[in-house]
Amino acid sequence: MKNSSLTKNISLYTVGQFLAQALSFALLPIYINKLSVSEYGVVAVFMAVGTFLNAIMQYGFSPTLLRYYFDFKDDPKKFNSLFSTLILFLVAGNIAILAILYLIHNYVYELSISGVEVSDYIYYVLGYSFLFTFPLLNLSLFRIKGKAKEYLFFNITQFFISLGVIYYFVVINEEGALGKIKGDFWARVPLFLISFFLYKRYFTLKNLKASYLKASLRFGIPLMLQSLLWWGLYRLDYFLIENQLGSDYLGLYNLSFQVSFVIITVGISFSLGWTPHFFSIADKKSTPRLYGNIIGNYIAFITVACIFIQIVGYHVFNVIGGQKYFEIFTFLPWLLVGAIFQSSYYLIHQTIQYSRKTCSIPLILGLGILASFILEYVFIKEYKLFGISIIKILTFGFVFILTFYVGQKHYKIRVPRVKIISAIIILAVNFGIGFFLDYELSDFIIKLLILLSSIVIVLYFLPFFSLREKSILFKKLKLR
Repeated sequence: MKNSSLTKNISLYTVGQFLAQALSFALLPIYINKLSVSEYGVVAVFMAVGTFLNAIMQYGFSPTLLRYYFDFKDDPKKFNSLFSTLILFLVAGNIAILAILYLIHNYVYELSISGVEVSDYIYYVLGYSFLFTFPLLNLSLFRIKGKAKEYLFFNITQFFISLGVIYYFVVINEEGALGKIKGDFWARVPLFLISFFLYKRYFTLKNLKASYLKASLRFGIPLMLQSLLWWGLYRLDYFLIENQLGSDYLGLYNLSFQVSFVIITVGISFSLGWTPHFFSIADKKSTPRLYGNIIGNYIAFITVACIFIQIVGYHVFNVIGGQKYFEIFTFLPWLLVGAIFQSSYYLIHQTIQYSRKTCSIPLILGLGILASFILEYVFIKEYKLFGISIIKILTFGFVFILTFYVGQKHYKIRVPRVKIISAIIILAVNFGIGFFLDYELSDFIIKLLILLSSIVIVLYFLPFFSLREKSILFKKLKLR
């Protein structure tokens, strides 16, 4: 894949990933008007359980397909056998999980929900979780083949089907919380059918092997644990803030997290395009240097993006009438710095995946989450959301650095120090000066000028771009 194609694909993956996140925002006005506070709480509980089950029922097979495809790229029949083995296991294994969960569901939900008839919801929650896995494998196949347009189109289809079906049950049928859960289930049915229609190119009953399944589970289960740990991290944060500080603080944190999640989503989207490309070129001698330049450039870019969000965020909230949330800007800068580490994390764990020794991924993340929870519990009363934001920097920084160094043992990449130093200088200058300025229009203009000036000065006085990078940039500029 050429660099221009990689850039184009990443742009399409980014739009597709944002569409997946945008559904919650698009439906928010409907929920506010049609669901009571108690119904919204019921939805939150059942969807949290659904998200947990989604992670379990995937078994980490989406990234597994990405990794093993390039081992079999010269023998498509073997890849088709691997893919078919995994599909059959997913169907049989997840049906078994559903049967077990259905038998014990009353005991589980009685611990968390009172006054709700669980049986009205449980069929849809379990069914949604079962159906959720298969469209994700389709998205992985699109990434493997570099079909970013198809990836985007599938996400657009998913967005509008989900929006329409949920609108029907919640607004037209007026079924409240149950309508939301029903909508999620029925929206997945056509996507499930479309997925199996698209599988026909890869599905075969020939040469199915237990060894394929064993290797895939060895690779994928740690990545499944990684997904569960991310899920657990967010749930623990919300639980801790709600119990220690109250719902008002939870609302502030939730909004600020959604703002910082824009940065995290960029990292996820970039990795969607980079991961299969990296696996396809990992054996080339030039790849370690290319990988290092990409990481350095990305960290510098995402740092500038964080500063820009911090500068314009206050004024955007002011325009849309969000004055009651201005308090988030007392801790949002630190949460954004933590998001830089988390966003960049999605670009470095591929080195461990390449080695197939994925057990260290959830181990590192688990240590970071445990440290985060302990520190937050100790300091939340005294330092509140500011303290949590600082702890996010420390723990995400720890996870990023340790993941990077463990990955270096398996696949050594060369990140130019000058790029990291440049990002630190730009961040320190802009955040440092920003704390001495207010939010008046004149201060807003000054902040933008300082950001622009710091970028120009760093690029002029420091050798941020290598000679090869400069040559590529000049060629592209001449072509335009």
